[in-house]
Amino acid sequence: MTPLIKFENIYFKREDQNPTGSAKDRSLPLQLKNLLAKNYQSAVISSSGNAAISAIFYCRKLNIPLKVFLSPQTDPYKLKLILSQHQDVTLTPSPNSLAFKYAKTNHSYLLRQSTDPVAQIGYSTIATEIVSKLPLVSSIFIPVGSGTTLLGVSKNLPQNVKIFAVEPASRYGQESETITDALSVKLTPLKSEVAEAIKKHHGSNIIVRNQAVLDNLKKLHQHQINTSPEGALALTGYYQAKTKFEVGDYPVILLTGINRQI
Repeated sequence: MTPLIKFENIYFKREDQNPTGSAKDRSLPLQLKNLLAKNYQSAVISSSGNAAISAIFYCRKLNIPLKVFLSPQTDPYKLKLILSQHQDVTLTPSPNSLAFKYAKTNHSYLLRQSTDPVAQIGYSTIATEIVSKLPLVSSIFIPVGSGTTLLGVSKNLPQNVKIFAVEPASRYGQESETITDALSVKLTPLKSEVAEAIKKHHGSNIIVRNQAVLDNLKKLHQHQINTSPEGALALTGYYQAKTKFEVGDYPVILLTGINRQI
């Protein structure tokens, strides 16, 4: 269980306090348990960084061979960390397609979370913990890449809790790039399901620009919260949303990863 803390009347779910520093630790252990149950002998993953770090950690614990495909554009700090911990890594401009091909050719379990329903079960435990600690939770702000985390959280969240999907402006062509590299997904097979979950929970999408993320990342660091830019993105989404929507007295910000830029 990760901490739920509060400052300035805002609650923060500290998924950055997971063993490898991100919410990916919610899904990977369950996916590997499923791998073993289905008698796979190896795993493969394509990742923007955090999922690969988590997969390496848990595969090593279970002695499961792991193939990692990464883009050459992977955050330099994460790339250095991955290469220092794992040997079987391929850098390619097409990590997703190569991971799919590798999984089929080698009968290897594909750990891609947006295509593995087991991942959502892992993320659903985040909602369970929030509700147990904060029964009056009124809204939750989730940084969205593929949407897998949001869908998992939505499954164990009361319907009266509003869900806000916070996304970088670059995804809508409003900026040329984003500092939230963990959200730089190109394949979004869960798009319609995510939209339906947001609608069911009477929430909305919130689009955030880089400068606002940087400002709030600095603010979080001043409170000794060493979260990732994705966490600051979610906080920025809250500040924007509360001027337009009723977010209630018990909003929760999901901090999905640690700041690896230090």
